[in-house]
Amino acid sequence: MELKKERWISGIVGAAAGALIVGGVWFGTYAAHGGGSVVAMVGKTAITRQELAQQSEAYAGSAMLEELIANALIEQTAAKQHITATNAEINQQLTAIEMQNGITSDAQLNSLLAQNHMTKAQFLSQIRDNILATKLAEAQVQVTDKQIASYYKQNQSMFTVPETRKIAVIEVKTQADAEKALAAVQSGTPFASVAKSMSTDAATRAKGGLLGTFSLDELKADQPSIASTAFALKAGAVSGPVKVQGGYEIVQCQAITPQHVEPLSAVRSQIIQAIKQQNAESETKLVAQLAKSADIRILDPSYEAVLTAIKNPTST
Repeated sequence: MELKKERWISGIVGAAAGALIVGGVWFGTYAAHGGGSVVAMVGKTAITRQELAQQSEAYAGSAMLEELIANALIEQTAAKQHITATNAEINQQLTAIEMQNGITSDAQLNSLLAQNHMTKAQFLSQIRDNILATKLAEAQVQVTDKQIASYYKQNQSMFTVPETRKIAVIEVKTQADAEKALAAVQSGTPFASVAKSMSTDAATRAKGGLLGTFSLDELKADQPSIASTAFALKAGAVSGPVKVQGGYEIVQCQAITPQHVEPLSAVRSQIIQAIKQQNAESETKLVAQLAKSADIRILDPSYEAVLTAIKNPTST
């Protein structure tokens, strides 16, 4: 199984020699173990670590060298521009990847990474580089006031806040108790006082019956039995007994905040980020741009084509 997430793991990962270079070191560097170390036997035929490394390099060397150069360019440029990837950002991306791939435990993640010849530390390093690349690309995008105003105008629905209501309830076991609670409120006893003395729901009773502030959709999801009643009340009004699971409730609408569009000042930073995301260069183009002004020397003639490939990407 391959992890599904752009370049979190190189596109080569999952192939026979996938991701054999991480952090500039060939997977299973034979020099550290002795060039003649045997990693497998086929009958009387020995397969050495040196043979494994040589075949791996022949198979995936150019692609992995491109990856390593790209990572170095991204990391060096980010450091110069004081751009960082926080642990919180890395963990957020990791969580998203785990959800996308149905990963529910560290053991499961580590097992999947092992199949792709990676450790968790190496994986987190790739996530970090991806975040840095995104930030570098977005930092190059200049956003004008005209663009911001246009985006705000064209996306009003994104910034429309639905009507919300502050709702309180008194929950009791029987309809007779509900009628008694309603009579007490109608006679002038504060709703909160009646809730504290009569409600059977400990959570709302302690808060004078306060349930919370909800939009209609939110209340339908959280308390479907009272949603239509609550949103039919005027501010300050109290309902009659409503049948709910386990008993009855008296509902009070304490306040109404009408539907409204958030002002531009409140969503300006959100809009700027959205415009930057829409207009940022792809990572491939970003790396090509960085490579053209960087000091990159290919010392092994067999890899001369790598630099040309980095500077002249065939895809985005």
